[in-house]
Amino acid sequence: MNAPFPFGFPGATAFYLTLYVVTLLIHVAFMNYVLAGATCLVFGLGRGRAGSAGNALAHILQDWLPFCLGLAITAGVAPLLFLQILYQESFYTSNLLLSHRWMAILPVLIVGFYLLYLQKTAWLTARGTTVVLLVRTVAWLCFTFIAWSWTENHLLSLDREGWVAHYASGRWLYYSPELPPRLAVWYFGALPTLALVLGWQTRWIRGESQIDGDETVRLLTGLGLAGLLLTAISGGWYATVLPGDVRGKLLGWLAGPYLGLAVAGLVIQAGGWWLVWRRQSLSRGLLWLLTAGWLCGLVGGTVVRECRRLVALDLSPLEKLHAEAAQVGGLVAFLVFVAINAGLITYSVILVRRLPADSGDAT
Repeated sequence: MNAPFPFGFPGATAFYLTLYVVTLLIHVAFMNYVLAGATCLVFGLGRGRAGSAGNALAHILQDWLPFCLGLAITAGVAPLLFLQILYQESFYTSNLLLSHRWMAILPVLIVGFYLLYLQKTAWLTARGTTVVLLVRTVAWLCFTFIAWSWTENHLLSLDREGWVAHYASGRWLYYSPELPPRLAVWYFGALPTLALVLGWQTRWIRGESQIDGDETVRLLTGLGLAGLLLTAISGGWYATVLPGDVRGKLLGWLAGPYLGLAVAGLVIQAGGWWLVWRRQSLSRGLLWLLTAGWLCGLVGGTVVRECRRLVALDLSPLEKLHAEAAQVGGLVAFLVFVAINAGLITYSVILVRRLPADSGDAT
């Protein structure tokens, strides 16, 4: 591990590691929107006066959350498949050890999915604010449970020495000192993503001249900066609970360059949001600056996350299996269906974009 990710691995292993991270990045982007969006609907947006900026942002979230959850689920299939090729034993073992508790994420996900659709209905709005908040809270709890479950499963997969004791105890829950800070990093890291996407969506819906100096600018700036600060604090907390040898390896050649990229992304985003605040503007140039910083942070953070796993697990016994899997084929079919799905999703977005113009509804 004396080379930056993924260059220190044999060709087939490096190929699958790269595909895994690239597809995971797409999933994470949509997942961030859903997790942070469901959180903001419970703890802030949508409870102001009629016509307020907060209510307008809540209306956008209610419209787009079900669609983005569908995208997150669709985009999650590919990294899940690559995960099973790369880390067969650790992945399957953690799933089996968590047993029914792990499988509970499926019905919980279905409940959360339908509650997002329910929030779009006039029927729910007519029930009053208490019922609306109750539905939002249950949906938020569903997605929080899923985020916690994935974090728990991931950490259990790394704890090979603890598998026997966990099985013997019969527990359905697993705890590691890494669990709270790791979950916090991903949870708070979702907020800047949401602020950025809402910025693009608001500009797309209302136009730049309609949002400069608006309360929307202040809300999104606060959301973005708060998310960045909490993510940085959580990242520092996570570093303190990592074993010393793991921390040292993550600062080395394997993950060090990507850790620097992640930090640079946070700094660029913080500077971008500060400029948005100073100018009271969500101009196209500032949004592109924020997008560049967000990409740096997302790529750097995701690769460092994977390197934490690579430090804990020895992939050398699986390298032969990776090479055999690479000979099976199917890459062309995979790329064709990726292109078809991307085209269909883009066409759906275009249809949604045209619909408000025809109906006269701004959102």
